[in-house]
Amino acid sequence: MPEERLKRQNSPVINPEEVAYWFFRLNGCLTIVNFVVHPDLGGRQRTEVDILAVRFPYRCELITSGEAMRDHEVFQSSDIIDIVIAEVKKGLCRINGPWTNKPDENMHRVLYAIGAFKKDDVPKVAESLYNKGYYQNDNFRVRIFAIGSRKNSKLKEEVVQITWDEILGFLYDRFNEYRDPKKHHPQWDWIGKFLYKTSKSLRNKDEFINFMKNLMEI
Repeated sequence: MPEERLKRQNSPVINPEEVAYWFFRLNGCLTIVNFVVHPDLGGRQRTEVDILAVRFPYRCELITSGEAMRDHEVFQSSDIIDIVIAEVKKGLCRINGPWTNKPDENMHRVLYAIGAFKKDDVPKVAESLYNKGYYQNDNFRVRIFAIGSRKNSKLKEEVVQITWDEILGFLYDRFNEYRDPKKHHPQWDWIGKFLYKTSKSLRNKDEFINFMKNLMEI
């Protein structure tokens, strides 16, 4: 079967953050992986954001074909600029301590570095993110995403939780529904090329999800 053939090709172990990056990228996000939060006076880094992403409200692909490419539902309800702070886990969706501990003010530092808000407004935005995992004004929506194998009932309701089954299912559908528009991609990194190739090599979505989760050691 195709899945066994791929296994015999010594497929590498894949970092889940690299797969999450492609989920955000294919949803039109401008994305940074491993965004480091540095201390004010040097020394060890304070923490890092697994994925930091920005998505603009009028993003559209294949508009000239008559039916625009449809993105994941978490990005379909906003007409303002989306800012995403994402935590990526193999297991239960959860948020690391640096993003819940207010006195450390790591959230402030990320917001200052992004530059979307005036300096005097950053404490208000950070407070909302610490308390709810969410902030919105007339121009921006900032959300904390928690990615993992299963959702966490203890996380705040406003935190966006997405499972690996959802992410891999989206990637499979994107590459199969839009295979021709996406088939020429020499500039993609090896993960993007591997996801595209594998989505075609396996028989169905469930096989793709299970095969990729095995490579991601989930």
